[in-house]
Amino acid sequence: MLTSFLSFLQRHQLIADSDQTTLLAVSGGVDSVVLAHLFKKAGLPFAIAHCNFNLRGAEAEAATAFVEELAASYQVPFYSTRFDTATFASSQKISIQMAARSLRYQFFHKLLQQEGWHRIATAHHWDDATETILLNFIKGTGIKGFYGIQPIYGQVIRPLLFARKKAIIDYAQQEKLHWHEDSSNRCNHYQRNFIRNKIIPLLHQVNPNFEATTWETATKLKETGAFFDHHLAQIKKELSTFKDGIHYLAIHRIIHQPWAATIAFELLRPYGFTFQQIKKLITAPMNSGKRIDTTDYTLYVDRKNWLIIKKSSSCLHQATISDTRRSIIYGGHVLAIQVYDSADYVLKKTAMIGAFDYHRLQFPLIIRPWKAGDVFHPIGMQGRKKVSDLLIDLKIPMAIKQKIPVVTSNDQIIWVVGHRIDERFKVTQRTKAVFEIVASPL
Repeated sequence: MLTSFLSFLQRHQLIADSDQTTLLAVSGGVDSVVLAHLFKKAGLPFAIAHCNFNLRGAEAEAATAFVEELAASYQVPFYSTRFDTATFASSQKISIQMAARSLRYQFFHKLLQQEGWHRIATAHHWDDATETILLNFIKGTGIKGFYGIQPIYGQVIRPLLFARKKAIIDYAQQEKLHWHEDSSNRCNHYQRNFIRNKIIPLLHQVNPNFEATTWETATKLKETGAFFDHHLAQIKKELSTFKDGIHYLAIHRIIHQPWAATIAFELLRPYGFTFQQIKKLITAPMNSGKRIDTTDYTLYVDRKNWLIIKKSSSCLHQATISDTRRSIIYGGHVLAIQVYDSADYVLKKTAMIGAFDYHRLQFPLIIRPWKAGDVFHPIGMQGRKKVSDLLIDLKIPMAIKQKIPVVTSNDQIIWVVGHRIDERFKVTQRTKAVFEIVASPL
């Protein structure tokens, strides 16, 4: 076991420097006890961290005491904590297992930062990886869900992934190790336990080498996934553009392909959209104005594109702009303000700069969201025009329209920010001072 352990560490480069300390997550069960024993026999520096989730009463207290004694026997640093896991799960509306996992890793990563340890090691093994693949398959997953548990993920390493559960128990017995059994592992109320105790034994009846063939399939899928990711990156470059915090996806270029929903889902996965949402949108007519939402993002359908925009944490209200203030932040933009002598000023031809005749303005100016019924005199025109009509003429997507503010002077619009200034307030040959506003994304 020790030889296989060291070989696995080296093959996957889990510990780059043997002098760096690894924080071992030790529950007291046989897997984590064997992990600690192997680290000790290998002469690798480590510390032990233990979590009491307050779910098993006296049994949990006994496990905590056992792990503390184990750390003392190895003469390594020991850290423990307690969680009110049930309350946390209820408040977050997640399962007990998900709550425990979240709390556990928060604690481990906090220790890394505070104590300066270099990585976290968990005792996940071959059988755990097989259970994860099955669990992902049952719940629904993308291709990465079939990879199983990986040897390294960020600062977390899994040095026992090479070993079967039976081999771990055999090693513990040979070395006369003691461990603390978790009775909840026999409770089939938890999904993973149900798969372990009920489903996998049935699959063994079909294929006695089920775990081995599952891992072989997972390895093939991981290689396929690497190929897929390579081409997905190329497709993302071709379809995606980003401007002012908005992700534009040229979905029309692939929408008629049979694999369009899968590609779109993978591209938009980071925003939290589900495959069902994407599939429904792909198969529906491309009508502008449709939208789907996640907690933090909204996807708008606009002509040939999809626009993904982060939801604002608060509604935009009006703000004031004075002639003495040098900058304000509004609607995801910094507005830089400056007054120039007209003789020193050169007009810039960019929509994100508004230049106005200073003496025609009445301060303070107001910046606010545009609203239905707003009218102004677009530069170069003699008559009035509705702001809404201007934005339609400019073919501004609905999602962006909602975020466009206007600047007013004495209730008269002087600038539809980023698009048009008002003819009545423009800089002319008779202008003596120029009031300039430069809008830049945060």
